[in-house]
Amino acid sequence: MTDLDRAVLLDQLLRYVREELEAGVPSDLITPDSPLLEMGVLDSVRTARLLAHIRTAYDVRVPPVHMTGEHFRTPETITDLILLLRSQAAAL
Repeated sequence: MTDLDRAVLLDQLLRYVREELEAGVPSDLITPDSPLLEMGVLDSVRTARLLAHIRTAYDVRVPPVHMTGEHFRTPETITDLILLLRSQAAAL
């Protein structure tokens, strides 16, 4: 995966979080390194919606072992998780 592909994925993910999760946080405050859990953007329901989006948009299933605050801390860490899981699936 190239840096450009990562940038595109991060941009798509940011757009989804800003437009679809509607957490009452102004969209301009949601940046690649925004702490989504601390800001209240992700809660149990929004995390479930995000997981469904990741599954349908990127054909990636997030195993329970990866459903941690560390992996879902920021849009950047979520992007890295998606890329990791895609690369693992491609290696199979």
